[in-house]
Amino acid sequence: MTQKADHPFKNNNMPLVMKMYFMALNVTFKVLALISPKLGGKLALRIFMTPPKAAAPRREDKIREQATLSYRMINDKKIALRVWTNDSLDNNAPTVLLSHGWAGRTSQFLEFIEPLNEAGYRVVGADIPAHGDSPGKRTNMLEASQLLSVIADEFGPLAATIGHSFGTGTILLGMNKYGITSPKIVLIGAYSRVSFIIDLFSSLFNLNQATAEAMQQAGYERFGDKYGIEWDWDSISPVNTIKSYEGEIFFIHDETDHEVPMEEVLELHQSRPDAKKLISSGFGHRRILRNQDIVNSVISFIKT
Repeated sequence: MTQKADHPFKNNNMPLVMKMYFMALNVTFKVLALISPKLGGKLALRIFMTPPKAAAPRREDKIREQATLSYRMINDKKIALRVWTNDSLDNNAPTVLLSHGWAGRTSQFLEFIEPLNEAGYRVVGADIPAHGDSPGKRTNMLEASQLLSVIADEFGPLAATIGHSFGTGTILLGMNKYGITSPKIVLIGAYSRVSFIIDLFSSLFNLNQATAEAMQQAGYERFGDKYGIEWDWDSISPVNTIKSYEGEIFFIHDETDHEVPMEEVLELHQSRPDAKKLISSGFGHRRILRNQDIVNSVISFIKT
């Protein structure tokens, strides 16, 4: 499992302003745990759904400029949609859908996009709410999965889907609950259970059990049937949503990933032992997306 020293939010390189922010929230949650775990749970849910906002680095400028950018209103949310193609492709070209991670954006897949175009695939990706070029402050797994299904319906049939981190869970949920169909999926840096994310979040803010449970209950009360499906925190976990998927799967994970430990993908692989699996070393959770050997393996998997 991820060690405390490896915790992405508990290392010595964290900026002072972020350390002060987390310290203040830790104190707030300690106080609320004593006087009102329910109120603490509501605050925790709000923070749980709020991704940190980061500007796209300059290395992504070229691939962002090459895309056709448009904005769609989907379920009252303004969504930034990018489509990559080239002169030899048309709207009937087979399509690959991208599903980015938490605090990420579609252009993080920059190393995959041109090779996919060159291999004959149109590439489509949407920044989920509060990510990339899509406005907003908060989102959640249900909302992201539902909007991805709308994009998949518009640009399908899909030839394949590539998900990273949080995006692996949203795409699997979209397939399980919202009718996304794709004969092949690539899952990079995947997690197996939502409880892993909740436990990591609870550890970050030192939430006690009562507050963590209140946060989950607040989720039921706030969202209930808002997204048109019956759900609970366990049923939307990838280890369960993957069970309904019958297509080909390619798991990719780095053994030095300090954000999503190897145990997570190994549990997922147990659900689909027939799936292809590639374990890299030394690229961590995000740099794995920029490794050319990984990219080549994904292109080969999709083409064959």
